[in-house]
Amino acid sequence: MKDTERIPVYIRIVNGKTVCVCHASHPMCDGRCERDMVTRDIFRGWQSTMRRNRYGQ
Repeated sequence: MKDTERIPVYIRIVNGKTVCVCHASHPMCDGRCERDMVTRDIFRGWQSTMRRNRYGQ
């Protein structure tokens, strides 16, 4: 089972800061970005979603 996924993006970094990150299939910027791949944890945030209180809710 995979726990991370790779997403193709366009990314622009200016003076060491990330200014723009667009998905590769839907670029929203003017085209001065470089193509790159980022990784994302598939299960991030599921612990807070699946948490139960002491009453079972």
